[in-house]
Amino acid sequence: MTEFTKEGALYELLARGNKDVYFRADAFTSVSPFRNNYKRVPAYVHERRQIPPINNVDFGKVVEFDFEVAGDVFTHPTLLIDLPTWLPSEYASLNNNNLITDNSGNSYGYTRGIGYFLFSKIQVYQDQILLQEFSGDALYATKLSRGSINSSFLENVLVGIHDGSNISIQRNATPKQLRLELPLLGCQNIEDGGFPSYGVRTQIFRLRLTLRKLEDLVECSNSTITKPNLYPWDRSDFRITDKNGSITNFSTLGRYQLSVPNIYLETRHIYVDPDTQKGLVESSYELLFSRLYENTFYFNEKDYTPVVSSVLKRIDAVHPASRLLFFMRQRTDININKLWKITSDLANKEYYNNISLLIASRDRETSFPPFIWNILTQHSKEDRYSGEGLGIMNWDLGEQRGGVANYKHSPEGSVNFSTADKPNIVVDLQNISGTDRNTEMLLIVDTWAIYQIEKGRGRLKYSN
Repeated sequence: MTEFTKEGALYELLARGNKDVYFRADAFTSVSPFRNNYKRVPAYVHERRQIPPINNVDFGKVVEFDFEVAGDVFTHPTLLIDLPTWLPSEYASLNNNNLITDNSGNSYGYTRGIGYFLFSKIQVYQDQILLQEFSGDALYATKLSRGSINSSFLENVLVGIHDGSNISIQRNATPKQLRLELPLLGCQNIEDGGFPSYGVRTQIFRLRLTLRKLEDLVECSNSTITKPNLYPWDRSDFRITDKNGSITNFSTLGRYQLSVPNIYLETRHIYVDPDTQKGLVESSYELLFSRLYENTFYFNEKDYTPVVSSVLKRIDAVHPASRLLFFMRQRTDININKLWKITSDLANKEYYNNISLLIASRDRETSFPPFIWNILTQHSKEDRYSGEGLGIMNWDLGEQRGGVANYKHSPEGSVNFSTADKPNIVVDLQNISGTDRNTEMLLIVDTWAIYQIEKGRGRLKYSN
């Protein structure tokens, strides 16, 4: 036992001696990895700001925001929305715990998904150049089909999406503060890291929102009530029923007694160290981002007249596209402000029999029924299923089920609409019901574009 102890001590002494030789300084500039004095770097500081609009906000108007010159990188641009109500204050506070209807038993509230449909147009400008443009309707479609299914329930609550029941419609008359996160340049995916605003300090960035009219944003539980009779203000036939069954009649506020929406732009700013700031200014780099192109097509009674109705529409878009989304709405549903309703009243709830994509007069996507575009594509390539009515042609791998959220996005498969020869979509219409069969189709091309920052200036790279 004694011999083993002596040998162990000898081996330990030899090992320590070799270590000391290995880490011995051979010059005055040599640095030991065990020293405790390092170059100090300030920690990144995060700040959240709420930016007020630069002009008055009202329904049917345009409101603008200037992105504040603060921080070095900004992330999570989010609209904070507080909507007015037509209920008097003493009854508005009771709306979530009582039953409020008119004398006919009809419930009124902001349309389902009001956080999206409040905006008919959302635009981002750099100086006088339009960087991004999309509608709340397009944002509704793209959000429904992307993201984690676990977080989708919270996202729906934050934008006013509900189950469509009468009581949910009523409670949407006094929604909580809505939060709509915008997929702006550099802030779309988890790996983007934010928009490097410090590198383009000489340029002005502005957000412009176009709001819909209030008359186009209120829905009723009774679908037979249409505009111009679809309004809950200036009414004396409302009543509130409490949990004991006691009924109290009251009058709603007048149209011009309603306050205006209260909208703020919330951004999160990151302050970085001086070396990183220098890199943001002196380096040349490119940001890959998703840019949406919207196409709206209209179908009238003449399109439904033939026994086999097949309609061809030209698609307008540039850049390589990773996917193409589309949905249809009937004019009768739009007239009653059910902007969220993208299914028909037929048994199969569809507006078309088959859809195909033609490029250079040849099939790029073969004609397939709604089962392929609306169901199979989403179940095979996405973690989140949007529900009925939304069709998707997807050419990348998608957010595959079983992956880890938040999902990363990068160009994989694509169709280059910059060089595509006569891209057309062919729609075989289904013989829908109703006296007014006018329908509209919103087709969204989700493309990849590049924003380049060089010498303190940012610009869009065109086409490829």
